[in-house]
Amino acid sequence: DKEQEYFSDGMTESLINELAKIGALKVISRTSVMTYKGSKEPLRKIAQALGADAVLEGTAQRAGDRIRISAQLVDAKTDRQIWANSYDRNFADVLTLQREVAETVAQQVGAELTAQEQSRLAPTRAVNTQAHDAYLQGLFYQNRASPADFDRAQQYFELALMHDPNYALADAALAQVWASRQQYGFASPQEAGPQAVAAAERAISLDPNLPEAHFALAVVNGWTLWKWSEAETEFRRAIELKPSDADARGLYSHLLNTMRRPDRAGNPTRS
Repeated sequence: DKEQEYFSDGMTESLINELAKIGALKVISRTSVMTYKGSKEPLRKIAQALGADAVLEGTAQRAGDRIRISAQLVDAKTDRQIWANSYDRNFADVLTLQREVAETVAQQVGAELTAQEQSRLAPTRAVNTQAHDAYLQGLFYQNRASPADFDRAQQYFELALMHDPNYALADAALAQVWASRQQYGFASPQEAGPQAVAAAERAISLDPNLPEAHFALAVVNGWTLWKWSEAETEFRRAIELKPSDADARGLYSHLLNTMRRPDRAGNPTRS
């Protein structure tokens, strides 16, 4: 259903983000995964191309204030179903549902969670449904990455913040829009930098443990403000909070190369 594409894409990205918080798991990036969106390739072949041992697939549907999620975890080598479940929940409980699925997947593959990771995956407050819906719409357009799509993404993220001024994820996403505009050459550093910094700092003040906010601030510190030391601090914090974040690890490696530390770039988070 094209009308619900933003919702299913948003659930995909959200689950990747939740799983990426678990250090014992290696999680494939959204960019790589979405290459196979709509693909009819066998799961085994997709997993082999991505270097994955298991695949989490499913469906997501929303009807008013209710959401129905079905998910199954499949062993990529044998096509054996490891685990499956269906959920019928209120949309306000979507964040708790995402964390529940992530924790279950980790248990099914034998990944041990640290006390800190368990705390990060603990049930969260119910979301403002209008704010979260606008946030998912914004993600959908942000990932299309054209000037017009960035404009629409910004409008949706600002709408989310109108519905819930304390919604840190929306502020972090707004910071990413401005940082991306600069990276793509759609806005000057003088225009994008202050906007991105302000939004990221607002997000961090609302939620100091939000990896997306630290990542956005790292990007701006590194390639707008040229504050490499501050950028490194923010990258390390983002990766500490979300160990399998492919974007954070990749750009941190890029920063280390820029800083003429190639010996560290191959393994950027070692002590």
